[in-house]
Amino acid sequence: MNIATAKVDLAKKILNTDNKEIITYIKSIFESQPDNWFEELPEPIQASVERGLKQSQQGETRPHSVAMKKYKKWLNK
Repeated sequence: MNIATAKVDLAKKILNTDNKEIITYIKSIFESQPDNWFEELPEPIQASVERGLKQSQQGETRPHSVAMKKYKKWLNK
């Protein structure tokens, strides 16, 4: 079973249960995980995100409407 299938199966089980103990237990697992997800990303992705944040802080942004015009051809497929 691949990770995507396992995630879907787990999500279905969570949605179909009314057992509060199970939900509380699963929630506690996620809450106990460290919030270092960014450090777990590949280096090129981290660099890209940091570059984008820097551009945003410097005001180098584009309005959503401009981005949507550029990428509309891919969104309608």
